[in-house]
Amino acid sequence: MNPDLIQKMNTLTQTKESGVLGTVITRGTKDLPCGSKFLVNSKGELLAGELPEGLLSLLHEPIQKVLRQREAERLLIGSDPSLERGDSPLELFLDPITPTHRLIILGGGHIALPLVQMGKLLHYEVTVIDDRPSFANKGRFPEADQVICQDFRSALQELTFDKSTYVIVVTRGHRYDQTCLEEALKQPQAAYLGMIGSRRKVATIVSNLRENGYSQVVLDRVYTPIGLDIGAQTPEEIAISIMAEMIMVDRYGRMDATWTIKSLSQSVN
Repeated sequence: MNPDLIQKMNTLTQTKESGVLGTVITRGTKDLPCGSKFLVNSKGELLAGELPEGLLSLLHEPIQKVLRQREAERLLIGSDPSLERGDSPLELFLDPITPTHRLIILGGGHIALPLVQMGKLLHYEVTVIDDRPSFANKGRFPEADQVICQDFRSALQELTFDKSTYVIVVTRGHRYDQTCLEEALKQPQAAYLGMIGSRRKVATIVSNLRENGYSQVVLDRVYTPIGLDIGAQTPEEIAISIMAEMIMVDRYGRMDATWTIKSLSQSVN
């Protein structure tokens, strides 16, 4: 494999960016013989390898599809304008390169239990944080990759979020929820930040955060009350609604939460 391509793949992995590794699996074109490889990032930019003029733009939608589905796909291109007369139709194998998602669960209560199980089922790297030894131990969360028994503020200050980090706030009270949000909102890179709670609870915390200088733009990053509105009642159902919302954000990007923080604030005044 081309050393430059290997280096660019390593860079993608280290920076937790997404991309697609393409391989020609038929005779293809004179300029793109069988076995040729190329690397494209999530923006559709060619990072390594060579592609005939016009082919990169033609591959934009298939590449986005592969990244959304996180599944490799064979693609047959028979009408590419870059193909010269006498060339075979071009068949490609598109293989997604996506970072491992990290799930940080703040609070080790009853909802955290199914969240850890579902997180691992969906191949997340799962961390649970709680300041109570009886709620933050490997005996309670044997499937978690990391269990941290530490006060929320200092634990969060020691962590670094990136665009593959998903944060769920499900602590035992308003004060702890607010502490978690204060620290989590200082790191804008997280892909998802959600907090459980009633309208009134959320509005109270948001009002306090505004008084502490957090802008509406920053606060609007929070999905709250957390999860898709599926009528969930049990801890397991609530966990499913949360994971479903995270999947939605992962696949389609930032979506409008069921309740926005602005509407919540207005509804309780």
